[in-house]
Amino acid sequence: MLPIPLLLAQLSGLQGGLLAMLRPQLEKQMTRECEKAVADPDGSFLNLRVICAEIARPASVCLVDEIQCQGSLMQVTGETMGGQLGPASLDVASACISRLMRTAQPVWNQEFPLR
Repeated sequence: MLPIPLLLAQLSGLQGGLLAMLRPQLEKQMTRECEKAVADPDGSFLNLRVICAEIARPASVCLVDEIQCQGSLMQVTGETMGGQLGPASLDVASACISRLMRTAQPVWNQEFPLR
């Protein structure tokens, strides 16, 4: 097994391909975490569970795009391995939240128009 710093250095050169390969796993994990968050013993939130999968895809694509754009794979990986959300992870998450909110705004405005 390669030492982690050496592995990270090798992975940084393959960043785009690696992230593309990991995106489906990230999407599945995000879906599972969302489903756990909306789980309800009596099933009244069943329709929200379907939304989890719909949200996970654009969110995982955004995270991969932002990590590539910011060139922060090694920083985010290090923070994740340390079990924390550090500055690099928060920058990526913040950019994605902002992007996803801008994307959802037209639908939101149509569903909930200001009167």
